[in-house]
Amino acid sequence: MTTIGAIPSLFLAMAMVSNGSMAMADTPATKPATQPTPTAKPQPSYDPFEQPSTPTKPGTRPNAPAEPLATAPAATPVENLPSKELEAFMKGFEGSWKCDTKFAAGAMGPGSQAQRARTEMSIKKEFGGFSWHGEFKLTKTTTTSATSGVFQIGYATGTKQATFLSYDSVGSAMMGAGTISGDSVTFAEEGFLKGVKVKIRETLAAKGPKRLYHKVEIEQGKGYQPMAEDTCVK
Repeated sequence: MTTIGAIPSLFLAMAMVSNGSMAMADTPATKPATQPTPTAKPQPSYDPFEQPSTPTKPGTRPNAPAEPLATAPAATPVENLPSKELEAFMKGFEGSWKCDTKFAAGAMGPGSQAQRARTEMSIKKEFGGFSWHGEFKLTKTTTTSATSGVFQIGYATGTKQATFLSYDSVGSAMMGAGTISGDSVTFAEEGFLKGVKVKIRETLAAKGPKRLYHKVEIEQGKGYQPMAEDTCVK
């Protein structure tokens, strides 16, 4: 296809038919359409206090309210129960007892003679089985006055030991612990005996359904020495 200037010859023939004459016009060539200048996309302003957005999980709606965090269930408190081991051990010591008490030579002071006395004792379960409460009364001797006292036997779960606490009417106070072994326990104690600080080893043993044995040893720089013994019956 030929061109006359910048106008196609086909377009010139159609113009002549419609006007009945040939119009010769020096029509300038049509300029190509101008592409619109792209508008710059506005940049979001920066807000230093704005919280960063959380990416949306697949299958959720944008800007959906956050789900509440799951709360862990509260821990169930561990119930503190009496020691079954202590209960089984102390069962044989419950009740009222009459004891024959023997004091070793030197137990009542340097040069003192061996002596005998009578002791009454009672032991019962207390505090729902957490401990056993005991009371004793020692008759007067030739060198000492009558003495009364109390003691408490409990249990330390952490060390698996029986615990011992006692005090009496002449100012003695002792505390200790020991491991239960069969039908007996030996407490290693420290405290005061008639106002003097001492270490004592005290043994309590069941000797059948109606008999028990009790021994006290004292440490005075020469190892543990016998101090007193009790043989008790119901």
